[in-house]
Amino acid sequence: MNIQRIERLLESGECDKHGYWKPNAIMALMQELAGLHAARLGFGRQQIVQHHQAVWVLTRHDMVIDRYPAIGDMIVGKSFPTQARRGIYPRFYQIEDAAGQVLVRGSSFWTLADIDSRTMTQVPEVALAMPDNEALEKPLPYPAGARELLEGREIRRPWQPLYTDIDRNGHVNNTRVADWALCFLDACVNLSRRPVHTLQVTYRKEMLQGDEIDLRFMMGQDAFSLRGERDGESCVVLSGGLYPAYDQGSLGI
Repeated sequence: MNIQRIERLLESGECDKHGYWKPNAIMALMQELAGLHAARLGFGRQQIVQHHQAVWVLTRHDMVIDRYPAIGDMIVGKSFPTQARRGIYPRFYQIEDAAGQVLVRGSSFWTLADIDSRTMTQVPEVALAMPDNEALEKPLPYPAGARELLEGREIRRPWQPLYTDIDRNGHVNNTRVADWALCFLDACVNLSRRPVHTLQVTYRKEMLQGDEIDLRFMMGQDAFSLRGERDGESCVVLSGGLYPAYDQGSLGI
């Protein structure tokens, strides 16, 4: 049970108008891998809510898109955790094509939050259940976290999270911020030639349906960042980089 695997076709609904796999859809697959593996280890969402009054919460996520698959291609997602450290649960991801060529690499930090107080909680049984995968090759280092740009083109927008942004934990799902960033990017660059290459996200406070969120997007030459804040306090920071140019021929475009 050291490695969780998902194998399926890439669907058109997961891709943008240029045929590129949307970053939030990639993150959703990684989230699914993490959830399935936690359940196999005996600590999926249902088990920890019922027995420990806790939920899994993502705190950091990094990923590199090495190559984009085409719609209808086979994608093979793999994920494994390493041992917990002071309540932080590292997890790693690699997504490959049918031939085993790497498409996406990722790393993340998860923690457990008390379902009532919404604060970090320790569950020793969960920490002990994590397999010792230190010998496995890590696709990426531990996530370093997002870095907000200080200079560049700035765009600000108010936002209220809607019903479709909210997940079963009652807050904005971690993948949604990548979708918001893609919408800002579309206003700044030609995404058909310069899709997202790297992405880093740091989650600080949960955002709830109806919250008044101030989104601040910054566009540099090759990099971008997005901050979501509520009442002057940062809730999430995303940063990333674009391909200088990308050959769309592999996508059949």
